[in-house]
Amino acid sequence: MSKLKLLVPIIFSFAATAGYGVVVRLAFTSEEYADLLGTISVGFLFFVPLAIGALTQFIAPAQYRTDWRYAAFVPWLPCAIFATLAVVLTWEAWICVVMALPIFFFMATGGGLFMLVFYIIRDKRTKTHVTVVGLLLLTPFLITPLEHRFPRQDAIRTVHTQLEVAAGPARVWDQITRVAPIGEAEHRFSFFHLAGLPRPMSATLTHDGVGGVRRGQWEDGLAFVETISEWRLHETYVMQMEADTSAVSESPLPLSEIGGRHFDVIEGAYAIEPLGEGRVRLHFTSKYRLSTRFNAYSSLWTDFFMQDVQRYILQIMKARAEKRP
Repeated sequence: MSKLKLLVPIIFSFAATAGYGVVVRLAFTSEEYADLLGTISVGFLFFVPLAIGALTQFIAPAQYRTDWRYAAFVPWLPCAIFATLAVVLTWEAWICVVMALPIFFFMATGGGLFMLVFYIIRDKRTKTHVTVVGLLLLTPFLITPLEHRFPRQDAIRTVHTQLEVAAGPARVWDQITRVAPIGEAEHRFSFFHLAGLPRPMSATLTHDGVGGVRRGQWEDGLAFVETISEWRLHETYVMQMEADTSAVSESPLPLSEIGGRHFDVIEGAYAIEPLGEGRVRLHFTSKYRLSTRFNAYSSLWTDFFMQDVQRYILQIMKARAEKRP
């Protein structure tokens, strides 16, 4: 077979498998089935790429149907095409796609290898491979409604960040309790902002001590209402946090997930550890709720972004505390 004749069915297979992903995505987010299905589900994130991998191998040119390299890696291409379309068509924020791609690639490889093994061991006199692929294509629609019958597991995770500050406890305390508006010159590069999350702007406090309400204002209308539950002057304070998205005019992902059913920040705490010689170690600890059916994987990303946010805030506090009047 000439290279051109070989290329045509390969391109067709990419278009067909990526098209399958698009159709499933549209179905999962349609108004009629959004509550029953949904893209943040095992059925979508794990079984759609499994089906894409199996379909890629099923419609591959005959000489590649038992090639393990084709089965293992070629299904990545339609997954990448589907992911690119999701970003270009503004269905998903690019960071959400990046977070999903490792799962997509892994499961697509699994689907491709499954079909490869099936082609090797099947009885060639039957057409059971057609039935198997058909079932795999329907699996996301069968698994997800069943999945929704079981409650999501809440994981309460703690993230801690610290850095040293060349300033005394009282001076640092003034910076972490109330935050004057942050100027543009104070902002710097951060992964969380690159991912589409807003940056902190300011923080006010009604009064010192337990019961005081601290309001942390962020960009895009996001705010956190933080009630002081523990207060030790110049040492530590703890806040019970609640996201306020009432002023958010639009809710692009991942901003729309803050305070939602999948993610919420519930507690924050600052602590000042004196080191002597006019230096302290400033600690920032947060607790957040993660509610998915794959918390072990999701937490790898949420922990990373929470660490980045906390480090970002501490760097601003450090620069302000160390700045001499």
